[in-house]
Amino acid sequence: MKDTEGRGSWIKRYGPAADAGWTLSGSVIGCLLIGYMLGVYFDANPAATLIGLFIGIVVGMYNIAKIMWRKQ
Repeated sequence: MKDTEGRGSWIKRYGPAADAGWTLSGSVIGCLLIGYMLGVYFDANPAATLIGLFIGIVVGMYNIAKIMWRKQ
């Protein structure tokens, strides 16, 4: 089956979904690591790690919402 729309058409279709996935995973992992490092430094590891995880999820969901609003 031949692609009649061209090579870049799938990038335009699936680009926002890939952007949302990378944004969510990057913010969760980044904030989780920052929370862990702050927990080790201040000797408050479980609480700081969970707070970092929560902040990462909130920031990631906010960025996904921005991407979806921009799409419309």
